[in-house]
Amino acid sequence: MRQQSKEYIVILFVAGALALNYPFLYLFDRAWLPFGIPLLYLYLYLVWFVVIALLIAIVEHSEIHVPDRSEPPPENVSQPEAAAAQQSGTDSGDRRSRS
Repeated sequence: MRQQSKEYIVILFVAGALALNYPFLYLFDRAWLPFGIPLLYLYLYLVWFVVIALLIAIVEHSEIHVPDRSEPPPENVSQPEAAAAQQSGTDSGDRRSRS
């Protein structure tokens, strides 16, 4: 996971914690019933849904996609030797004895 995504998750946690604390809960503690649901309950479920949806978006966006490689690099060969071996068509790593 990327560092920036971790920061977004912390920011989302803090924003969610603030949204579910006293000052905001008091604002929505009214006797009004939109859609027949108490306003406080509607607010709690909407905040909960938005936090979960944003968390899913952050996590899916933060996945690091590794490009497919058709062949793995040869074992026991340093990078310059591997590049030279690929260009010439021979692999010097196969000549070494393996124990």
